[in-house]
Amino acid sequence: MVAPNALHDSEANYEPPKCHPNTRVAVLGKMMNWVETKDHFIMWLNGSVGTGKTAIAHSFIDSCLRNNLMIASFFFERSDSSRNHANPLIATLVYQIYRSLPEVQNEIESIIGADPFLFKRSLELQFTELIIKPLRRLRSSAMSRLSQGLFVIVIDGLNECISREAQQLVLRMVSGHSEDKKLGIAILFLITSHPERDIRLIFDSPKMENIATQLYLDDTFKPDEDIRLFLKDRFEEIRMTHPFRQFIPELWPTPAVMDSLVEKASGQFIYAAVVVKYIQSIRHVPNHRLESVLGPRPAQGVQSSPFTELDALYTAVLSATADSDTEKTLYALSIYALNVINQNANIPFDISEFMSLDEVDTSHLLSELGAVVQLERIPNHPDTLKKVPGSLQDFLLDPARSRDFFIDPDTYYKKHVASILGYLTPPMGAPSSCIPLFPLT
Repeated sequence: MVAPNALHDSEANYEPPKCHPNTRVAVLGKMMNWVETKDHFIMWLNGSVGTGKTAIAHSFIDSCLRNNLMIASFFFERSDSSRNHANPLIATLVYQIYRSLPEVQNEIESIIGADPFLFKRSLELQFTELIIKPLRRLRSSAMSRLSQGLFVIVIDGLNECISREAQQLVLRMVSGHSEDKKLGIAILFLITSHPERDIRLIFDSPKMENIATQLYLDDTFKPDEDIRLFLKDRFEEIRMTHPFRQFIPELWPTPAVMDSLVEKASGQFIYAAVVVKYIQSIRHVPNHRLESVLGPRPAQGVQSSPFTELDALYTAVLSATADSDTEKTLYALSIYALNVINQNANIPFDISEFMSLDEVDTSHLLSELGAVVQLERIPNHPDTLKKVPGSLQDFLLDPARSRDFFIDPDTYYKKHVASILGYLTPPMGAPSSCIPLFPLT
């Protein structure tokens, strides 16, 4: 009933991802400020794949524990059948509440004793009977830790729950008690996920406006600087401790190589982590491994690639993202993967007009792509695609790595030529103003 692997200190996470020292300081600062001010009942931490949401969640939990806050958590994981669905969510949270608050144990035991099949009933009923009601009563007791303290519940990776209906159910369940005056400010919820359409629809609804705050992991938090620091520290550790350190050049890696790795990461901490994990292998010379990261894919095949783990992640996310319309998904990604539009150019670009889509279709497409790319969010305006990570571009343009998601340059350049002509040709009678934004080389 309880999912032990979903606990933040589970043995399944023998080395749980956490923020590297002196990184993600601004993000964690905003999160702890939220805890202190209690301005909103819920915080939604969201970002595309590999931006470090789970590592931030673990580090946030550590910060809360150091501040003597009570914590319960559930870490969803799509590849783990014990925690890729919502059925054990409430039982797992109740188990942690039971351990943290001895004064609530008798009540929880009585509730379960009165209804032995309670955990077979709806999640909403479980949540109300075993979490909300006991905490509400405890909040009013002067002898309780909860009367002076705070309970923080962390639900990480909600998008990893295989049922989209269950994802929405969890959000409705949590938000449904946000105006419970008797509960007061005794409980806060941190929810992390990709900004997928079904989840975002709820967070963008009017009901959430006053009870939830959103923290989007984009370039605002300067992830490149944190990634550079992480790589610098880890490379220095390799230089000092690796069994083959005598073969590593003194000035390794060069500034140009560091710049290249940071650029490829494009804000994705998972890329940097995968690179370091591959290079630090004690059975290989680190500088040779780094050369294979920067060079072409090894001839032995995909299994010898430094990015096998990253490729599996991209494939899984794209498979879930593109299930509605793979062709449109790849076409949108190809615009950036092939540099048809310069991502660094500060020039307005209407992807819906370029792809001949209406605003509804474009909104749907971009909300699905939000799991793998960075979107530009402007209040009261439709999202626009801001950045495709360099590592994702490499993946999409290598047929051995991307397979069904391969973007063939010859095929897509032909498609883009027609789109470009249509995009740049002004309507009949309108002044002509073509800007050469599309390098087709």
